Amino acid sequence: MYHTLESWKKTGKYFTFKNFNIFYQYSSRPAVNTIFLIHGYPTSSFDWTRVWEQLSEEYQLVAIDLLGLGFSDKPVGHQYSVQDHADQCIALIQYLKLDNVHLVGHDLGVGVIQELLDRQLKKQLPHSIQSVVFMNGSLFSEAYRPRIIQKLMASFLGHLIVPLISFSVFSKSMLQMFDQHHQPTSSELEQWYKLLNYNYGKKSLVSLNRSIFTRFKYRDRLVNALIHNKVPMLLINGKNDPNSGEHMAVRYRELIPNPQVIEIDECGHWTPWEQPKIVAKEIMCFLANYS
Repeated sequence: MYHTLESWKKTGKYFTFKNFNIFYQYSSRPAVNTIFLIHGYPTSSFDWTRVWEQLSEEYQLVAIDLLGLGFSDKPVGHQYSVQDHADQCIALIQYLKLDNVHLVGHDLGVGVIQELLDRQLKKQLPHSIQSVVFMNGSLFSEAYRPRIIQKLMASFLGHLIVPLISFSVFSKSMLQMFDQHHQPTSSELEQWYKLLNYNYGKKSLVSLNRSIFTRFKYRDRLVNALIHNKVPMLLINGKNDPNSGEHMAVRYRELIPNPQVIEIDECGHWTPWEQPKIVAKEIMCFLANYS
């Protein structure tokens, strides 16, 4: 099934977190294992639409729009953080009364998963993480290569830049993150830009962007959660991502004991959008061993 932005919103639901409305998608399938999908910045759960149908054939799926993004509320002045985003995921898992989940995260989502793994390591989670799949995110601050625009957005200049983010500027920035053989169409870019502006979302961009860099203060704690957790982990990596591509996979192999890594040629940063068939296949092959 092909999803448009409108159909995705229509089939989604909301729950309340700290008086905020959080959007989520739920493909309910009782008695099967659950995959909980966590998207990246500055996009939303809509990123998972290309793998949704294939994964839902065998799994119950949940996908959240993190606060400040997608169709969720986007409060200005909110203290956005990886810890708060993790709290939102925990709240949704509890709301749906799920005891065990497989986590899949992309971009910003990998940092949220690291936070959740740290809490599981410390026995602070009300549920159990059964396995984890990472895709193109800043797992290790020392290997992350942010672009100039990201650094500027996180600086004191951020609020001056936001009004300048037109569709043209947004499109140019997004296109740089895709592999040259898998560039998005104009209509796809328009959907992402529309979602960015939903609920006056641009006003939250600076705070959200800063939260990504603030997370690096906890680098050792979050990396420790990867090294010492007993949860099965897989990295699916688009090699041509300028931010967290092949070089991030190299660092992953250096630090993670017995690393499982799938590297995808002709793939940039937006892994589940650029190579959905490969991504869905690799997730299902991996989970077949741990479900």
